Amino acid sequence: MAYKTFGDLSIQVQRELDIEDEEFIQPQELIEYFNSCIHMVESEIIKLGLRDKYLQTEAFISTVSGQADYDLPSDIIDSKIRKLVYRDGTIIYTLKPLKGEDAYEAEDVMNLYSSSEYYYYMIYKIGIEWKLRLIPKAVKTVANALRIIYFKDLNRYDADITECDVPEICYEYILSYVRYRCFAKETHVNMTDEKENMGILLQLMRETLQGQVADPAIDVIDQDLSHYGESS
Repeated sequence: MAYKTFGDLSIQVQRELDIEDEEFIQPQELIEYFNSCIHMVESEIIKLGLRDKYLQTEAFISTVSGQADYDLPSDIIDSKIRKLVYRDGTIIYTLKPLKGEDAYEAEDVMNLYSSSEYYYYMIYKIGIEWKLRLIPKAVKTVANALRIIYFKDLNRYDADITECDVPEICYEYILSYVRYRCFAKETHVNMTDEKENMGILLQLMRETLQGQVADPAIDVIDQDLSHYGESS
């Protein structure tokens, strides 16, 4: 599906409310209204257990020989990694986090004595930035060696051309919410009707999203890859 830009949605709202030539609602106010509702949509997705479907994404990180620390994706939630996979030719495996009381000692030992291409990882805060630390340090430079699967926030609007990656069913609810906020600012007579309409659209959005939960019988499941290891 094609995501809608803030410009598209703001023009639609202004036409519907006949405020295209008015300055009663400033562009920055509209952005705040839209983003406030996007935050609520995100909460609904999480409550419905649909993070995997709508908030999961991936990124790739290249390793650099001798380098330990790497930037995490800027949109990662709480610096939490769902899965981290290393890929270099026929070497493919899931990295495990290094944790426990002896983790720091183990980090030092592996950096001193290990030259293996099999890594662990830790999450470190350096200054104000969270970093991914490879343990031991990368032994070679490999383009896009690390595939990081993680949960992200929905995009927020900040200008006319920006898009938000909400499910399509959510747009009508978002538009209704923004209309309601505009009516509320003016204490408009249509405010009550729009609030009622917003509630109907919220329930429809919930039911539609819930109906899109994957069927476990055909959903992607964790695969047993032991056969490939045995036959290699």
